[in-house]
Amino acid sequence: MSGQDRWPPIYDSTDLEDAIKQLSSSADVEKNFYIKGGSPDVGFCQGDIIRLGSGVPVIWEDGKPAVQSSSEYWLIIGNTCDISRPVETLEWSQLAPIVKINKQVSQENLDSFLKYQYSRRFYLPPWKQECANELYFADFVRPVTIHKTALFKTTIESQMSRFSWLLLHSCLVRFLARDDGRFEAS
Repeated sequence: MSGQDRWPPIYDSTDLEDAIKQLSSSADVEKNFYIKGGSPDVGFCQGDIIRLGSGVPVIWEDGKPAVQSSSEYWLIIGNTCDISRPVETLEWSQLAPIVKINKQVSQENLDSFLKYQYSRRFYLPPWKQECANELYFADFVRPVTIHKTALFKTTIESQMSRFSWLLLHSCLVRFLARDDGRFEAS
């Protein structure tokens, strides 16, 4: 590979894209997205939606820490096995803020959300009645580290089914391991 070549993804992009298309094209994708009633005895898992009203910490353009818009809901993106380890052996996990999609989104953009074509945004169907008239996505670009003890001060709002967890996991892999485009024009 020469220094000018693009670094390829570390997965088979065609297989992953096919998996995402197959999972997202199911007629019942929204109906089967969440476990009805959840599994409270399981504890916190990757793919759980939690309620934790907090601002999104970022390092701003001046290099100083800042807090960006508050998010009421968060998607756990840290691995379930890491979350289940004792806090003494592993203190941290990761969340992605859940953002409301502007209701004025074009039909083309809405279709892209529903087909999981965006690599940085993961569409989340409504998980409870209060969210039924809104559109949401998890923002993979702004992950946040959380001390696992803080999870116990939150509420699990919804838990993904195995089907939707596979879709989430496929989209996370696509986001994290995609080709890097380092020599593309901006």
